[in-house]
Parts: sequence; C-alpha cells; structure tokens
Amino acid sequence: MRVRFWVAVLAICAFAAAQTGGSVNDVVSLVRSAIQTGQPDNEVAKALHRIKLAESLDQYTIEELQAEGAGPKALAELERLRKISAGLPHPATAALQPRPAPLPDEQKRIVDLARESAVNYIKSLPDFICMEMVRRYDDTRGKLLDTLTLKLSYFEQKEKYQLLTINGRATFLPYESVGGAITEGEFGSLLAEVFDPRSAADFQWDHWTTLRTRPAQVYSFRVAVARSHYRIVVGGRGTRDETVAGQHGFVYVDAETSQTVRVATEADSIPRDFPVLGSSTTLDYGFVEIGGRQFLLPLHADARAASSCCRCTPTRGCTLCRWRPATTWSSIRTRSSARTRALRSPKNNDE
Repeated sequence: MRVRFWVAVLAICAFAAAQTGGSVNDVVSLVRSAIQTGQPDNEVAKALHRIKLAESLDQYTIEELQAEGAGPKALAELERLRKISAGLPHPATAALQPRPAPLPDEQKRIVDLARESAVNYIKSLPDFICMEMVRRYDDTRGKLLDTLTLKLSYFEQKEKYQLLTINGRATFLPYESVGGAITEGEFGSLLAEVFDPRSAADFQWDHWTTLRTRPAQVYSFRVAVARSHYRIVVGGRGTRDETVAGQHGFVYVDAETSQTVRVATEADSIPRDFPVLGSSTTLDYGFVEIGGRQFLLPLHADARAASSCCRCTPTRGCTLCRWRPATTWSSIRTRSSARTRALRSPKNNDE
C-alpha cells in the first residue's frame, strides 16, 4: 500500500508539472483520481498549484468536486484557478454536465419561497446561547494569526458577543477592541438583508449544485448600494470609520425545503478613500437540534477582508493586507425563555 500510495502521488505531480495549457477536464480527472486513490489533501493542492489552465474553470465544477470529496486545501487551489482563469475561453465541452435549469415560473416560485422563509427566519429563531470560535488568518500566506473564543447570546432577536479567550488565555477585553477583521450578524441580519423586499435584490438563475450531499438551486443576486444595508466598519471602541456598500453574490436554496442553506456575498461600490478595499462572506446554514427540535442555524462562516496597511514606499506602493476570519459555532443551548417554533427540516438531512 505504501508503495502504491507514493507512486500515485508522483504520477499526479508529474502530470500537473507538465500542464502549461491544461484543460478543465484535466483538472476534474486529476481531482477525481486523487479522491478515488485516497491521496492526501495537501498533495492534491500542490499538484493543482502547478497547473496553468488554458480554459476558464467555473464555480459549478468546483462545487461538484467538493461534493465528491475534494478537501479544503484542494478547494482553495481550485478557487485560485477559477479566479485567474476567469478571462480565458470556456471549455469546448463542459467537464461536468449540469442539470437543465427550471422553467422561469418555477424559478420565481422558488425565490419567493426562499424569500418568505428568510423574512420569517429571525422570528423563527429561539433564544439561545452558544460558543463561537473565530480563527483569523493572514490570507496572503495562510498563516493563523489568532484564535478567539466568544459566548454568543441570542435573545429577543438581538445578538450579544462576549469575548472569553484570546489564543486560549482568558480575557475581559470587549470583542470590538481586538482589532483586525471581525464579523457579526451571521445569525440574522445577513440572510434577512439579501431577501428583504426593501433591498430590491435582483435574483437570476445560475446553476444546480450539490451541497452536503443534497441538491440545491443557486441564484445570483445583486443589491444596489442605494438600497443596501451592508455596513463595513473599521476601528474599535474609539475612532470608527464606516460605510455602506452594495453587495452581490449567490444564494443556495435547498431543492426540497426551498430554504437558503448558503449565502456567498461580496461588497461592491466601496468608496475609494475607505480603508477596506474589499470584503466578502460565505455563510453555511444547517439544521441543529435545540431542546429536542430542529432549527436552521449557521454552521460556518468564512469572511475575507482586504485593506491597505499604510506601509507605502515610492518604489513598491502600498502593501495590501488580507485577513480571513473563519467562524464556527458549537454547544448551542436554549435560554429558559426560548421560543419553540421550529423551521421545517428535510428528511434524512446529512450535515
């Protein structure tokens, strides 16, 4: 087994090293072969890093490979390839054939159902307390900067954050004082803002996908800055600078329940003189048992922010800093005054 393992790794690496004008089909074959032979995620990522595509890689292909078992490091490399290949020609033949799009009337019906669910989402949440883990990374190097542990209390449709530890050491500092990139509002505001009728979001069909083994419909959306409630805040308890940005992205709607199970949003129309140059968040939802009932709650959030760090030189210009806080939640329990109306959970739900 050990000999076969190393032979397979070397074969993948040799294949990738030779790809200076690789196709999307080559990428799919490489990843599928690695999954079938049980290659380590980091080796697959290294192989993908050597590929230079001659065609554009789309989001649908990445999501299908994720559903088939591609690991997080391989997915990060696939996302990198998607971005740098965006301006290249489309493959002559799709590597993975998507399902046909629903008819326009069906698309409208699904979006309306997803909107109804989202608008009622906050009202449906019980009062609860949970532990929140935030790992913040330097996104340019993938280096872990620090780990924050917080207690999140959700009471009467409002979130309250209490910072408990920084890198495992107890602290009494307020959450806002830690600096860098932090996120708030995942349990209510993000989903509500996208579907709020006042946001007048424009939804368009994009593609089918598979998310956590379940089929989902993906719709693109765009909210104009004049209608947006997407706030970006810089600074702590003292000096604060904030702006309202437009936003665009994708919503993933479960094919069975018509409930949103992922939101991927990116800020746009950010003022040029604002310290933050870019901001994006991907938030995954799933069904969690609280007090013996099933509720749709956030599972994981991955936020990314880019900012000019004011380290400027005449020859190199300004250094661009990128942060990535990755957030997970656990130990969710209800408060004594919790409401008990549960959202509908799918049958045989696989988280």
